[in-house]
Amino acid sequence: MEIISIAVPPFPIFIEGNITKYQKGTSHPNRSDLEYFDIIFVKKGKLYLTEGGKDFTVNKNEMLVLLPLKHHFSTRPTDEETEFYWLHFYTNSYYTEGDEPRKLKSDIPIPSLHFHNHNYTLQLQKKCKLVDYEEIYQKIDQLLLATTNENKELTFWDIQISFFSLINLLESQGMAKDSGYIISEKVAQFIRDNYHKPITNTMLAEQFNIHENTIAKYMKRFYKVTALDYLNTYRLEQARILLLKTDYSIQLIAEQCGFSFGPYFSSAFKKTYGISPLNYRKKHMRNIKGKG
Repeated sequence: MEIISIAVPPFPIFIEGNITKYQKGTSHPNRSDLEYFDIIFVKKGKLYLTEGGKDFTVNKNEMLVLLPLKHHFSTRPTDEETEFYWLHFYTNSYYTEGDEPRKLKSDIPIPSLHFHNHNYTLQLQKKCKLVDYEEIYQKIDQLLLATTNENKELTFWDIQISFFSLINLLESQGMAKDSGYIISEKVAQFIRDNYHKPITNTMLAEQFNIHENTIAKYMKRFYKVTALDYLNTYRLEQARILLLKTDYSIQLIAEQCGFSFGPYFSSAFKKTYGISPLNYRKKHMRNIKGKG
């Protein structure tokens, strides 16, 4: 099972789409230079497509996601009347394709003043059977109908909102999330919610009733770091924000971000950002005043 992981933000933007009907013996266009994602939904019949040297048979009520700039073409012509939707969407965000979902971090800095602001990774199965195909086709029809409205300025946001709703539904199609992926997400969320409190591997094991080694394995698999490394990085990021947004003392910031020992916080901060917390504040406060 191949999974396409896309870092958000920025949010993917719907470009165009349509429904196409092929008579028996029709071939899909040969393309290699599209700069956007192409999602195919077969409503009737089947399509035979090749992308990057790999062959796919897309049956009725299945979808296939084709990647930007990758060569794709008909493996062979259709052998029956075929009807399919195609949707193009664009993002300049980082994405990967692999055998398992990846947690990706956006290049866009996300302020953490409010707890709900954080990076997200959109996960789409490369090819899958559509469980909710009737609802999906209804959403696509509504999306395409909005694009035919002549007043484009009024419908732009409606179109994108419809597309986001569709993408949200597609994320769940044919893919029960890997149990390890779910556990790693829960551990990461727990850390984000409780980073200001003492957290140990033993505490995490008790919280989730899972052995410490299992948590470490899943965190390394999906986040590429251990749980405590993730905790330390998140604490430092929150401290960095407090340095810029408050006049709290270095010691108070350290304590509020879960560092019980001020000198250790300063040392860890300098190791990560290449500058002490105090000098970081002075540097950025000077820049902000200069801009004013």
